[in-house]
Amino acid sequence: METMIETLFKKLDGKAKELQQENGHSYIENLGLSLEAIYMHDRELLERSTLSDRRKAFQFAYLSMLKEEMIQPNHQITPDSIGYFVSYMVKMFTEEQQNLSVVDIGSGTGHLSATINEQNPEKMFQHSLVEVDPVLARVSVHLANFLEVPFDIYPQDAIMPLAVEEADIVVGDLPVGYYPVDERSHDMKLGFTEGHSFSHHLMIEQSIKALKPGGFSFLVVPSQLFEHDRVEQLQHFIATESIMQAFLNLPKSLFKTESAQKSILVLQKKPEQKVAPVEVLLANIPDFKDGTAMKKFLDEFNEWYQINRKNK
Repeated sequence: METMIETLFKKLDGKAKELQQENGHSYIENLGLSLEAIYMHDRELLERSTLSDRRKAFQFAYLSMLKEEMIQPNHQITPDSIGYFVSYMVKMFTEEQQNLSVVDIGSGTGHLSATINEQNPEKMFQHSLVEVDPVLARVSVHLANFLEVPFDIYPQDAIMPLAVEEADIVVGDLPVGYYPVDERSHDMKLGFTEGHSFSHHLMIEQSIKALKPGGFSFLVVPSQLFEHDRVEQLQHFIATESIMQAFLNLPKSLFKTESAQKSILVLQKKPEQKVAPVEVLLANIPDFKDGTAMKKFLDEFNEWYQINRKNK
């Protein structure tokens, strides 16, 4: 018997391909229209599905597209293996808070925010998504309707001044590369004085700006973040503007090449009151399929949390 995820996937994929034949637009654009069509015209099916069913069906449709269309790296969605772990960290670091304002910086389709929402059903999120790509921003609007999760979408360059601030948390799977608008980067603390600046550095700065004092950012960044020749500027910014909590290397098995490997950077914007120092957690997350190693890692993470974060 067909599962609900399979049923929804076939509906989404079939409708997107049908629309693609009609209008000639990309699969991504038509997947957004397909989400909206099912939301508007197949309510009975949606009402029989869970939030997880819907999100996973969207994810499978998006991933199936990658086998047929060449897309730019920054159009990749954050996979569940990473999204689940970011969600877990959000849960841990905000365990005393039920209502949270969260900014997703460079949000793409909104899949990471959707995963965090799904994995933390006991929390009430006010989601603000910032995405410059108009196609992805539109897909995130359709995805929000399809999931019936309220997203406020800000279709803007995430490195330009943000319309959102004083967030409890910021999340982001940061695009990697150079930022072309030198006039803007020269106004920022992590902008280079000569040549194009690193976009992922500037987005780290933006994530701290968007937080309220004491708020946390959970950012998926290149594992080589602290290994290039301009690292001192970044280290100085992190030390003066935030309190670094953790730098966790994601499993190598998730990435095709060593240069593509990513890590999770956790920063706290400096609180208004002085706080006790934190021992930065530097660790390698084991392969998610290795249950024994993962349990050991989570036990060690929880021990670190109890010592360094509990009641702070």
